Amino acid sequence: MTGYDKPDFWSIKARKEGYPARSVYKLEEMVAKFGLFKKASGAAGGFRILDIGAAPGSWSLWILRNLSGAGQLTAVDIQDLGISPKDANFTFIKGSILDEAVRARLRESGPYSLVVSDAAPNTTGNRLVDQGRSEELVESVMGLALEVLAPGGSLVMKIFQGGEEKRLITDLKKRFDQARGFKPEACRAISFETYLVAMGFKG
Repeated sequence: MTGYDKPDFWSIKARKEGYPARSVYKLEEMVAKFGLFKKASGAAGGFRILDIGAAPGSWSLWILRNLSGAGQLTAVDIQDLGISPKDANFTFIKGSILDEAVRARLRESGPYSLVVSDAAPNTTGNRLVDQGRSEELVESVMGLALEVLAPGGSLVMKIFQGGEEKRLITDLKKRFDQARGFKPEACRAISFETYLVAMGFKG
């Protein structure tokens, strides 16, 4: 059994609380640490959130539980979600964010106060290849976020650590008031993933 297969505190907690994946606690920590919901509620364009790469659905489910009926959540992924929330405030779009038709639908549902992405590429086991794919994905997520974020909005994206984080943070600082890297406690010790958090979109 590998470090990824063996259930740990976070995966057991997720199962007990009804979440498809342990990644939910990474989002929970970042929302609390950076006040992302508070910042989102005050951003222009209303309280709208976009979840990119949402499958299996843990982040979307946590967001819906914590929205308490206030605000709108749109989720997008090339795969079906493992959740089926019957919530008038929730919209799921199946497709790739590289597809212009999908991007058009996402723009129509915006602008968003908060864009979050736990998306990861299909991994090969070759760290350099996987890092490169992750960087390409992050660039795509960032490009979309800059189109759909409301002024004052925030952005959270997962990336595999490989040296490009500093460049991406520098790019984000040109478009946001603040940007930094952050590794939540719920990330596995053997994982080389981290997150980029940017707040105060300049528009």
